Amino acid sequence: MIRHFFYLSSLFLILLTIQTNGQSKDTTIVTQILPGIIHKKIISEKDTMVANVLIADLKENNILLKSFKHENTLFSKETTSRMFEELIDSGYNVIAGINSDFFENDGDLINNMISDGVFIKGVKFSDSPFNDYANSQFCLTGDNKPFIEQFVFDGSVIFPNGVIEKISRINCRTDSNSFTIYNKHHGEYTPEKFKWNLLETILLPVSKKADTIIAVNTGIINREGKTKLDSDKMVLSYSGKNTRYLENLISKGDTVKLVYRMFPYYENIQTLVGGWGRLVKDGKNVTASLDSSEHTMPRFSKNRHPRTGIGLSQDSTKLFFIIVDGRQKSSKGMSLLEFADLMISNGIYQGLNLDGGGSTTMVINNEVVNNPSDITGERSVGNSLFLIRKTK
Repeated sequence: MIRHFFYLSSLFLILLTIQTNGQSKDTTIVTQILPGIIHKKIISEKDTMVANVLIADLKENNILLKSFKHENTLFSKETTSRMFEELIDSGYNVIAGINSDFFENDGDLINNMISDGVFIKGVKFSDSPFNDYANSQFCLTGDNKPFIEQFVFDGSVIFPNGVIEKISRINCRTDSNSFTIYNKHHGEYTPEKFKWNLLETILLPVSKKADTIIAVNTGIINREGKTKLDSDKMVLSYSGKNTRYLENLISKGDTVKLVYRMFPYYENIQTLVGGWGRLVKDGKNVTASLDSSEHTMPRFSKNRHPRTGIGLSQDSTKLFFIIVDGRQKSSKGMSLLEFADLMISNGIYQGLNLDGGGSTTMVINNEVVNNPSDITGERSVGNSLFLIRKTK
């Protein structure tokens, strides 16, 4: 075993090489990025694997997590490295980032997303055409407490007469006989009228406390969709046979309460991104149950692909970004079972699979540290998750 130590300014780098039977070697390069944040690059000739692991101590008061979409709009895609630069241009001191949720061709996400306490998307179950289960997702609360759960969106609108109706979705097309909320993150307009009668009214938010927004009805009504989404307003949309139901519940100048929650319930969720497949639970590899618990498919779970994941230590004070390259000579990728084992071997006690394949990307200090598998290079993705250093 050979060890080399190098010191440069406040950073340290450790190169650990282990040679087995004189034929193959495993190399781990450990670099301190900042106090409480280290990066490990693991190269295994034996397993034909290249992995990158970033470990951040959440007890450090100067770091936060931010989920981000290109231009802060739901129907958008961009590379993780470009989103990294967008945040820098906005004044953030960005340390690292990884790609996050699964997404459609237009950039729409499969799961829920919360950024800075604001819903970018809210959906009861996955929006995937292959999966109508509640997928496992990752969140961080305002006091830096992380959780991995099969989160389900639960929203309500409370009208002046005390009637309470469920909000089925945020920034998703309205279902029959249901209410949907649209905000500026949907884009410039709400969707046009689809199958059912439609009624939309514009709300002006006046206050927010915890999970409750107080809003005033402006009385502006649209029955065809394509309502303009001004940055300071939101739209309450009702679809069904009898749209007069909404007209009878609310008039111009009325105040309504909008309550948004995720279940299981955690107070003051600031960041939430979706995944597909809880891989590690309480230190154990639980991939054997994924096909039944989250409806993963064998070609997705058992075949080897590039992988992206997020994890927590046993006491939830350490956060892990972890990726494995794949579909290339130096790194063949991993099944979900193998990826879970890699998580556990690196100290992950709770682990979640994020979007992988050609999407798999890790950026540190504005540099892509892995080798994305698409022949065209780094892929534009639906959203990414960034580790940020707070400015004083």
